[in-house]
Amino acid sequence: MIGLGQLLAVALLLTFLPAGLRGATTRTHLDTNAIRPRFSADPGRIINGTEASLGATRHQVGIRKALNDGYFFGTGHLCGGSLIRPGWVLTAAHCFVDQIIYDGTFVPKEEFIVVMGNLDRYNRTNTLTFTIEERIMQLDKFVLATYDKDIALLKLNGIVPTGHPTIRPIALSRFAIPEGVVCQVTGWGNTEDGFISDILMTVDVPMISEEHCINDSDLGHLIQPGMICAGYLEVGEKDACAGDSGGPLVCQSELAGVVSWGIQCALPRLPGVYTEVSYYYDWILKNMGEDGEGSGDDGSGDDGSGDDGSGDDGSGDDGSGDDGSGDDGSGDDDDGSGDGGGAMAAVAGTLTLLLPVILALRLIATQF
Repeated sequence: MIGLGQLLAVALLLTFLPAGLRGATTRTHLDTNAIRPRFSADPGRIINGTEASLGATRHQVGIRKALNDGYFFGTGHLCGGSLIRPGWVLTAAHCFVDQIIYDGTFVPKEEFIVVMGNLDRYNRTNTLTFTIEERIMQLDKFVLATYDKDIALLKLNGIVPTGHPTIRPIALSRFAIPEGVVCQVTGWGNTEDGFISDILMTVDVPMISEEHCINDSDLGHLIQPGMICAGYLEVGEKDACAGDSGGPLVCQSELAGVVSWGIQCALPRLPGVYTEVSYYYDWILKNMGEDGEGSGDDGSGDDGSGDDGSGDDGSGDDGSGDDGSGDDGSGDDDDGSGDGGGAMAAVAGTLTLLLPVILALRLIATQF
């Protein structure tokens, strides 16, 4: 007969086995099998949110299936995303996973379009539509068991014109966001009533530290490096959900997270999980061809104009020739070595020294 001590030992082993063997056949209700991507494969929603304002969400884009949207504008919505430069969008890698095969392989980028400039996803007014010229990710096949590296950088086939009335890039958060900071998440997912929202919705959620998310929530071992949590640990109630994947988590007017995954939506002890932008900050800038020094990240959020001369829209309007680069032979601020600039400076200096002498001699001559 099995003793009580042996039964307790077996029960304890079964309790901890899924954490050590994540992805194995033995699972719990909070194992990776319960992870759900937050897009239209599930009935989802911004839970207990309100309608978003255009002024605060001009960076929001929609990732759509081109075929569906070609039949009727607005019906192809799949994921959200954020415009981070006039020609670049940041979103979630899992948005492109083949939902039929569902083995982590990606659908070709040609099957998607990026639409921006509207709150009502069916309204074409002031909208711009782009195809994806280049899709950059950190993996060739998505890991559905962990949702690790859930980030995708999209180079568009064009750029948003400066001064567009309803579209503007957002700055990237370079540093981790402290616990308790209240952030905003937006998306076109279903509402708490279960109906698909035509209008972009927003909800406030506080940041949760990595330590508290791992130790105090029921997500525990599922939180990996590059993931952050936001929501209400004790009560739930407010959350992003399906239909919101890839969309922005904005903290203090900067893009801090990308909607990634969750276990159901808005439940206590199960906060939303986001890809942390600051964790991938250097990778993002490197793949956009920026070095992180004066790259324009800090100036792109409010007006998208690149006021610090980054030229990230390819135009170089603010930074192309103001630093004395000498491309046109001017070079007057560097070493005066352009086309005779040094000689002219020498002549001017000599005349400056001789002018008092000439004036004195002329004054003496008038006395005689």
